Amino acid sequence: MAVEGIAVRVLCTLILVVLGLGMAPLLDGVSRKIKARLQYRYGPPVLQTFYDIAKLLGIESVAPVKSMLFVAAPYVAFASALASVTVLPLGTFQPLSFTGDVFVWLYVLAMVSVSMMLAGFVVPNAYANIGANREMMLILSIEPVLGLGIGILALLTRSLTIVGIARGIATLPPYALILALVAYVLLAYAIYVEGGFVPFDVAEAETEILEGSLCEYSGRLLALFKLALLIKRFALVWFYASLVAIPVATSVANSTILQLFVAIVLQLAVTFAMYSGIAVSEALSARYRIDQVISLNTKIFFASLAMFVVTAVSSLG
Repeated sequence: MAVEGIAVRVLCTLILVVLGLGMAPLLDGVSRKIKARLQYRYGPPVLQTFYDIAKLLGIESVAPVKSMLFVAAPYVAFASALASVTVLPLGTFQPLSFTGDVFVWLYVLAMVSVSMMLAGFVVPNAYANIGANREMMLILSIEPVLGLGIGILALLTRSLTIVGIARGIATLPPYALILALVAYVLLAYAIYVEGGFVPFDVAEAETEILEGSLCEYSGRLLALFKLALLIKRFALVWFYASLVAIPVATSVANSTILQLFVAIVLQLAVTFAMYSGIAVSEALSARYRIDQVISLNTKIFFASLAMFVVTAVSSLG
């Protein structure tokens, strides 16, 4: 029985990896198509992102500096992005579930941004250095909001696992649901900013600082970075979709199998819906300045901190 359980966990983990590798570029292609249509353009094919990455993987990378860090950073970012996906639930089942897994997910996901910062600082290029500085400021201002949003839900559900938090939301009393809804709003904002979507793409800003930290990358190394960033976005959105899908599935379905099926369908539906909404927002938004982003993130952080304190006090009571 133990062997069968391990086999199921390995299989589900592999499915999550395949989802990350397959759906991340696909969703980016869908997003590009939606933005093109909103701007009265035909746009690229939905699979264009796959073509772009495949083409880059076939090109040899040119390193402007003799540094192992320059070469290692894309691999670390790619491995971290994939690792973050494996911690997430597939339906109501979480293959790698353990106490505190939500914090491990946060730390592993943050390594993608850390890799981008190191990649920008290691080269003698002003655009890359500016991009790395912006990435650092962005992460330092938005990671606490993401952590506090998760912390509010963890306090309400008294759980430190992703599935435990999601299942606990379905049984919250009415007053706690109000706090949970506020946490959902905070998480939605944090995920949008953390994903680097317009107008918060100040760290790359192709038309301003030539993709920032990535401006010196080419070929395979650039492909790994691009794929890592896409998988990171997918992991963020899938995490949010899980927090929406699992409580609904556990409420409407009785059997474990039915809950699993309903949750997977809802995860996919919410993920596509979120990407579609994000695409519309990106098409209608202009990029913020870095000072505007930091100012807004700071205000959201203090609001998040206040809600966390309120939640902590109400939980003690």
